[in-house]
Amino acid sequence: MGIKPRRWVIDPKAEATAHETERVAHLSKTLGLNPITIQILFQKGIESEEEINRYLFPKLKDLQNPFAIQDMTRAVERMDLAKNQNEKVFIFGDYDVDGTCGAALLVWTLSEFGYEVKADQPDRFKDGYGLNLKAVEKAHEWGAKVLISVDCGITNHEAAEKAKSLGIDLIVIDHHQVDPKRGIPQDALAVIDPQREDCLSGLKQVCGCGLAFYFAMALRAHGREKGWWHETLPNLKQHLDLVVLATAADMVPLTGDNRILVAHGMQVLQNTSKPGFRSMLEQAGLCGKTVSPGHLGFVLGPRINASGRIENASFALRLLTTENAIEGAQLASELERLNEERKNLQNQIWDEVKAHVEKEIEAGKFQNAIVVGSEGWHEGVVGIVASRVTEYFRMPAIVLSIKDSKAKGSARSYGGKNILQALRACSELLASFGGHHFAAGMSLDRSQLSDFQHAFDQAVSELRNPNQDDDPPLILNGAVELDDFSFETLMEIERLGPFGVGNPEPIFQVDAEIRQHRILKGRHLKLSLSSSESQSKFMEAIWFHAAEDEALLEELEKNPKSRWAGVPELNRFRGRVTPTLRIRDRHSF
Repeated sequence: MGIKPRRWVIDPKAEATAHETERVAHLSKTLGLNPITIQILFQKGIESEEEINRYLFPKLKDLQNPFAIQDMTRAVERMDLAKNQNEKVFIFGDYDVDGTCGAALLVWTLSEFGYEVKADQPDRFKDGYGLNLKAVEKAHEWGAKVLISVDCGITNHEAAEKAKSLGIDLIVIDHHQVDPKRGIPQDALAVIDPQREDCLSGLKQVCGCGLAFYFAMALRAHGREKGWWHETLPNLKQHLDLVVLATAADMVPLTGDNRILVAHGMQVLQNTSKPGFRSMLEQAGLCGKTVSPGHLGFVLGPRINASGRIENASFALRLLTTENAIEGAQLASELERLNEERKNLQNQIWDEVKAHVEKEIEAGKFQNAIVVGSEGWHEGVVGIVASRVTEYFRMPAIVLSIKDSKAKGSARSYGGKNILQALRACSELLASFGGHHFAAGMSLDRSQLSDFQHAFDQAVSELRNPNQDDDPPLILNGAVELDDFSFETLMEIERLGPFGVGNPEPIFQVDAEIRQHRILKGRHLKLSLSSSESQSKFMEAIWFHAAEDEALLEELEKNPKSRWAGVPELNRFRGRVTPTLRIRDRHSF
């Protein structure tokens, strides 16, 4: 079964930019940038010389005042008391990249500020998500008087109540939605979450680790006024390596303050002073090399996540907080092993899911959504597989791990459909569920699986919106020639990243012919493309997972000349930097 190519649409802003040739040419000459780079900026709404310079050279001094965040002053005043009374501070971060990096950032910064700290995380398989009662009891047993949750806590009312009853002041640092019925945890001393209705900071898009950085900024500013440091202030910028990794991994919009944090974080990450972080770069083959924005989401983030997905997030947290180079190397090696295990499990499950879904679709099932489950599928990676299912089959999907009588898994949206709304419509069949518009988790009794498949498919079918496309088109930045992608131009485009939510990667239409191709790892397609105008010039291209589609491979053999939709970028591998087109889709002539 082959998947049909997507519909393509040239961004209307790109068509409008085509009439701005004089302005594009003027700015290109004035700023020394390629016209393609100027056109991409125009399409992002960045059009003046001043705006372009501010975008390309963001300044940390332009970050929002951290005290603009609701409850920040209250949290800082409590930390001042903790410092004066030598109280212990317990840090609790979620088990994903954001929570792990946020907890690590607070360990580094609060230790530098003179606090005695200890950090912990939940076990994905035993504890589930969020601040739990066991963590509060651990903090109490250790003797902590302050408990700080990072990237979790906003909905953990029972834990907040427990902390208060044990004489522990809870500071919640979170960026998730507030429960519309219960509100913020009233028993917490301070709740730093820009999603609060009464928070006017404008920082709703900052991730948990980013908010931990603002907390550290506020506390340092307070400490400076109080004279905590007689000479040099602690250097917070050195911890932006953690912020940039968390921001890229958590899929928050890469605009505004996030863009500033990420731009500077890329520079810091390149020369990180953290022994464990440096060992992770070495294991990934990136130490001493230029780390590109693409490495954040595809190379480094998955390694941190592998810890919590396969065994326990504590491996990654220890890696990011150790001051010992030998321990850092050992932990990085263990993380590498876990990541390889994660990839193997992920591929194994995906192959099984793909074959099963294709068979079921041919039999008339899965008209609107996909729900699959099996014993033996690792609970820690079904969410990644669910994302892959939605990308490939282009509809919402749920992948479940079944153990004994229970099924537990993850849902991912497609086409902007509100996955949480669909789950609410099936709530009588679920033991538990939660999440947000685009991703969610759930558990149910195994005996309910068949009924749930039908109910969820029906619920998704009812989500149709007359103003919403069930299979949204691929938005292109325009049509260009392969020769337009010079090394210098791709360097400029890279500076516009990292790309993600709110800052989409540029996708161009290119007419080219396949001159050579080979299959990588049985899954990916490596191509050598040339344009009809200059067949002596080639450009490398990579199409991830294309080799899994046998019908597509047959079509490419018959018709090597194609119209490609691809992302131009610089591929860095084993010391080589190669202009590459990352293929997103293909249309035949």
